[in-house]
Amino acid sequence: MSSRRPTLILLIAAAVCGPLFAEMTPKQKADNLESFEIVWRTVRDRHPDPNLNGLNWQAIHDATKPAIEQARSMSEVRRVLGDMIAKLASSHYAIIPGELYREIDNSTASSGKSVEEGRSGIVPLIIGNKAVVGSVEPDSPASQAGLRPGMVLDAIDGARVDPTLGLPGDLNDRESRRIVEQSISRKLDANHAVTLDVIDERGQAKHIEIERTPPKGTLVHFGNLPGMRVYFESRTLPDAAGYIRFNEFLDPGAMMPKFEAALNGFAEAPGVILDLRGNPGGIGIMATGIAGFFIDREGLKLGEMKMRDATLKFVIFPRPETYAGPLAVLIDEGSASTSEILAGGLQDLRRARIFGVRSAGAALPSDIVRLPDGDGFQFAQALYTSAGGKVLEGQGVTPDVIVQQTSEALLSGHDLVIEAADEWIRSVR
Repeated sequence: MSSRRPTLILLIAAAVCGPLFAEMTPKQKADNLESFEIVWRTVRDRHPDPNLNGLNWQAIHDATKPAIEQARSMSEVRRVLGDMIAKLASSHYAIIPGELYREIDNSTASSGKSVEEGRSGIVPLIIGNKAVVGSVEPDSPASQAGLRPGMVLDAIDGARVDPTLGLPGDLNDRESRRIVEQSISRKLDANHAVTLDVIDERGQAKHIEIERTPPKGTLVHFGNLPGMRVYFESRTLPDAAGYIRFNEFLDPGAMMPKFEAALNGFAEAPGVILDLRGNPGGIGIMATGIAGFFIDREGLKLGEMKMRDATLKFVIFPRPETYAGPLAVLIDEGSASTSEILAGGLQDLRRARIFGVRSAGAALPSDIVRLPDGDGFQFAQALYTSAGGKVLEGQGVTPDVIVQQTSEALLSGHDLVIEAADEWIRSVR
């Protein structure tokens, strides 16, 4: 088990979250108490360890309930619940404020138009405490407006980006950060012209207006997660290596045929690069399906997931046709959950060489329930160990080759991680 404190997202932006200390109504207080009971019972009944790490969970309930009853604000309720689940000393336990859900789920922009119907052509990337332009689609409105990878996103439609970046605070819960990242993406992909304030490679501020085009990817809903657009891309790099990237392990009915078609096109490629940077995971079993395109031996597995009453083995079933060439997998701090299961398993099986920086260390499968008070509660359902017996939770996958991406490199037209992987492929031809 990780010793990291799980995240309670704090409401720190009044423009997003409203007044922090508004008087709560009797109904809100009743909803808060019911939400507390649901959180407590869910942990009691669903935590993978029936002994709850040796905690006296009933005593914790009895000590916490009065604080919930006496709480004067939603922020105080969230703090109390956060302190309670922090005692579990595990990731994937978090209280997600309903306001943050509404920020990303809100179907009405300030103009009264849907935010789900446009695309700017920008894929944002969080580097340190900044949101930067990670990539720009060729011939997109962003490309035509002069946006370049590496530029810092300072404001979107007049609203500073910093407050949104600060919502998760200094903590490391991947679900909250994923929602924040998606919030930035959706603000970029409104169905109307978007105005951006950016900082260019010379440190100069620029004000740019970008028209919109039809949205990229397929809108997918999964459980209680906000709807998200899932996209897949593949291309041949200048040195003939194949490149594949997708942003979520979701929509397998559409994703897996695309993956197979891409690999068929790379049958003669000197190597393949699988880019899992920024991919927060999704459906865990998809990892075994993808691994089956690269593993030709029966009986191997990526790892094991131990639940309270059962153990799920991530057994790999090789495809009739597998790719036998060099495989490079790219990861970063945003690679979590299923991304870590796939990368870590392939690394342990010595089928792939891993490039980038250490992954999130958030490999536990989790679910999210919406609470009566409007918040979400994320909770873990199992423990996971990789094929080599490594506990990824809190540790992450350590790359074979550590490469740190920088905004300066992006501004100069270089993706350092892809270049390192491509150089390795060339060296093992």
